[in-house]
Amino acid sequence: MAPARIMEISGAPDPGLIPPSDAVHENKWYNQDFDGYRVSEHVLHAKRHLRIVCVGAGAAGLQIAYKAERALTDIDLQIYEKNSDIGGTWLENRYPGCTCDIPSHSYQFTWARNPNWSQYYSSSEEIWQYFKDVATKYGLEKYVQLNTTVQSAAWDEESGQWQLRILGPDGKEVADWCDILISGSGILNSWKYPNIPGLDLFKGKLMHSAKWDNSYDLTGKMVAVVGGGSSAVQIIPGIQPKVGKLFAFLRSPVWITTGFGAKYAGPGGTNFSYSAEDLKRFNENPEEYKKYARDIEGELNKRFNLMHMHSKDQKNSRELIANLMADKLNNEELTKKMVPDFALGCRRMTPGSGYLESLSKENVEVIHESAVRLTETGIVDESGVEHEVDVVVCATGFDTSFTPHFKVTGRNGADIKTQFGDFPIGYLGIMAENFPNLFLFIGPNGPTSHSSILPILEWYTRYAFQMIEKFQTENIKSFEPKRGAIKDLYNHTHELMKRLVWSSACRSWFKNGKTHGPVTAIYPGSRLHFFELLKNVRWEDYELTYKTGNRFQFLGNGYTECEMSVDGDPVWYFDDEFTKI
Repeated sequence: MAPARIMEISGAPDPGLIPPSDAVHENKWYNQDFDGYRVSEHVLHAKRHLRIVCVGAGAAGLQIAYKAERALTDIDLQIYEKNSDIGGTWLENRYPGCTCDIPSHSYQFTWARNPNWSQYYSSSEEIWQYFKDVATKYGLEKYVQLNTTVQSAAWDEESGQWQLRILGPDGKEVADWCDILISGSGILNSWKYPNIPGLDLFKGKLMHSAKWDNSYDLTGKMVAVVGGGSSAVQIIPGIQPKVGKLFAFLRSPVWITTGFGAKYAGPGGTNFSYSAEDLKRFNENPEEYKKYARDIEGELNKRFNLMHMHSKDQKNSRELIANLMADKLNNEELTKKMVPDFALGCRRMTPGSGYLESLSKENVEVIHESAVRLTETGIVDESGVEHEVDVVVCATGFDTSFTPHFKVTGRNGADIKTQFGDFPIGYLGIMAENFPNLFLFIGPNGPTSHSSILPILEWYTRYAFQMIEKFQTENIKSFEPKRGAIKDLYNHTHELMKRLVWSSACRSWFKNGKTHGPVTAIYPGSRLHFFELLKNVRWEDYELTYKTGNRFQFLGNGYTECEMSVDGDPVWYFDDEFTKI
């Protein structure tokens, strides 16, 4: 019997001859031009090659390098780092007592959990070593160029790219460019001295907490510490036992709390060292260790009730912390000055082991005034009293304007430093109007006071990669948040802030150093609220432009990558999750 004749379909794409667009068609209707559009000869969602530049090789830069290697294709990634090594803030901050107040087992990458943390709250040296070990283990330093400063970035509308000026290790300035620019140098990175006269006159030793000179011996010295935030709270008890005299300039009170994640900390929320048995158990029982890390993380996610001005948690916790502070100060006069009258959390709550007790030591004098100027030999307070000192330590914080440390010129000549001014406004803490294809890690009103920043950076990376994937596969030239979306989010943010402690009347970097003013640093919701909102990109909030005049150019020649691959599954849609419902 002769074999049945059937029509067989070629497995691989073979369209045959493709006539020119203007060739005569047998169907007369098709003898027309469709606005000059021409089909691109590629498959659906073909990826174009991209260049991505990230500024900063701290936690954000390492996160991006690790994830990009595994989640993105057809890219070049370059990370520029101004320092001589990776590690960001934990490389730079090495003052006495410098410790992270977030539990170690939360302050780590989800993809590189470390069962060998020595303490519940880790020192800056140990955190930096963790970052270094991670970078080495996963080969992330190959993406990093050290001792390199980005001088400027200017948006080029025609090409849809950022044009960069780079100061390299050899001191020479060169040009670079990228399709996607990520400012990953963090919020508390650009440190600054206080704006007080006489800094150049003082002939003693002048130091900043973020630029500590460990070679300088403080033993027996007369030392002034200016500032009362997180750094000062660690520095003062760290140096008090060895200095001759310590003048603590504490202009504003701050809530000194038990440590974050106190449920799993030592007695009273204090730090503790893990035993050899603990470490052995964590290493030998990975599931048990994973649960321990998750439990700590979960505890840190339970604080949003506390952030409401009139909640029971706020009232009860405020009373508890006030009483604990009074007990530790053991000094009625100091208690009146040191226990705040504003909401708990208006300024960043500051765990401070031994800090309050140190203020009552014989060699410590607390000055509840601002330092107004320096002389050749001392520091003058608001009352005009000069205190002779050998050393002035400025624990006065950082530039919290949320602008990159380099000049950024966006669309229509917009300068980001000028646009942000002292009231920066952005979109979901990751982008801003007039600055397309620029991700800010982290920008205005991001979750900067929402426990461990590392899972937050991972989630921002996930969000950015969703955008990069679409950008790369749909012929997109630029994306920028819409003005209307930014305005609506602005209104929601500040209306909700009315009920939250961050808006309370206290001087705080959350409000860019103001007592009365907008909260510019904080996301208006819980940590879980942030994670859920940024799970998917709200594309309706973005203005998109395309590399060609037709937004559907990416559809290509009608084929898919699946059809081009010998291993492609021609019924992949049968395995979609929706088919299993």
